[in-house]
Amino acid sequence: MAGELKGARVLVTGSGLVGTRTVARLRAEGVGSIRVLDTAAERIAALGSGIDAIVGDITDPAVAKKALEGIEVVFHTAGVLEGNDVDAYHRVNHRGTEVVAHAAAEAKVRRFVHVSSVAVYGYAEGDITENRPIQPKPEAYSQSKALGEQAVMRIAKETGMAAVAIRPAGVFGPGSRYFSGTFMKRAMSRPIKMIGNGKGSQPVVFVDDLVDLMVTVATHPKAVGEVFNCAVDPSPTVKEYLHAYGRLVGNETWLGIPAGLVATIGAVIVPFQKKNTYGRHLPKNMRMINKTINYKMDKARTILGWAPKHDVAAGVAATVPWLREQGILPADTKVPV
Repeated sequence: MAGELKGARVLVTGSGLVGTRTVARLRAEGVGSIRVLDTAAERIAALGSGIDAIVGDITDPAVAKKALEGIEVVFHTAGVLEGNDVDAYHRVNHRGTEVVAHAAAEAKVRRFVHVSSVAVYGYAEGDITENRPIQPKPEAYSQSKALGEQAVMRIAKETGMAAVAIRPAGVFGPGSRYFSGTFMKRAMSRPIKMIGNGKGSQPVVFVDDLVDLMVTVATHPKAVGEVFNCAVDPSPTVKEYLHAYGRLVGNETWLGIPAGLVATIGAVIVPFQKKNTYGRHLPKNMRMINKTINYKMDKARTILGWAPKHDVAAGVAATVPWLREQGILPADTKVPV
């Protein structure tokens, strides 16, 4: 199916981790042209030559209209992922997504691929399939991603635009500052210190697997109108995930800090945290630390014949060169066989 992108005129919104890896994959697919829309010219420039750059804000209808001119396929990866600016989450992840989707529908694109998040499920436990209703947390990120996805699918239904939403877990791999960079740094401390007993789930997906699913749904006829989870299934535990990094430096120690203790102490600061941020809901978030959560991949396997190619060990091994380049790992670090 990916071969059907050859010669297509493609727009990628955002040039962060997922956007950057998407551009690299599209080059390999031989698409006709790649246009990238981002607020920062330097981020687009870092993608190299041959990019049709549009510097602007996705919340601006005029910018979105210009970006969509002549476009056939959209990969919408732009979004706010972190920080305490509640308004920014809603402005970009919700309203910005809505603006881009409207412009795409008016441009009559042949496929709109929206990168959503498993955060739309909220405080979910156990085995989570795509049939579970959207029920986001009260936090701004979760709320804004849910509203953004709903906007895309609503606009698609109203206009007949062929849209697909992907709900990835935490994205790790080369370029992932948090799920790879930060976790590698944590795994180098002795003992490895984390909140909880380590038996709770750490849902993740390797970045190139996410991009592969994006490319797959961009052309698969049965993907239209659907939503798909994207995660390692079953999910690794927190301890398994951290130890995959720790083994790179011969460290599989562990010191678990009781989640209940952190929740109790954290409750003191809750009233001082900004509304709809992670810190404002710290006690409930701490209660989720030791829970089992598996985002099931049965739907993608059944409808698309697709499954992630990388488990955690393979994904971490593929991330080693980047970790070396960043100076996080010593240059002579060997990958365990």
